Amino acid sequence: MERRDILKASALFLGYAVTGGTALAVLNGCKADTSATWNPDTFTTDQSDLLAELAERIIPTTDTPGAKDALVHRYIDEAVKSNYSEEEKTSFMEGLQRIESMSDEKYGKSFVKISDEEKDTILQELADESKTAEGSHIFTTLKNLVVTGYFTSEVGAKQALIFDPVPGPYKGCIDFSEVKGVYAL
Repeated sequence: MERRDILKASALFLGYAVTGGTALAVLNGCKADTSATWNPDTFTTDQSDLLAELAERIIPTTDTPGAKDALVHRYIDEAVKSNYSEEEKTSFMEGLQRIESMSDEKYGKSFVKISDEEKDTILQELADESKTAEGSHIFTTLKNLVVTGYFTSEVGAKQALIFDPVPGPYKGCIDFSEVKGVYAL
């Protein structure tokens, strides 16, 4: 199974797999500002660039647009600003700082300046660590925000999912093979 197919299938389970703050962002209609004059509200410009790079490594550009194309880092900025408590914001910021520290200790450079392979190494370390972590972990939170931001964006809905604004009559019980994919909401 291709990585992109796995991400598409994971969108099916989005409803129960997301964290509280991420679920609130979806329920509150949180979306990325697409204006050319956008500036981050919650994060510094460097942190926003870091988020863009992290998101792109989680959902990279392939035959479909990636997280940067969907402006997922802007979605994360709005989601954290609007839906996270001060404690959750602080924890998220500390997690981003930790990623920068890991990159600096391991490669002597900021995460945005290291190679894609080096970025993947750091993300894999974080993913492995998150499997045994108690409570919230930056990788899990970040992954949830990236997947949610991507699949609720226009780019994700129209180019990664099947976009059908008028899907037709209700059919409650049909075989998945008839559907041929995951539909955008």
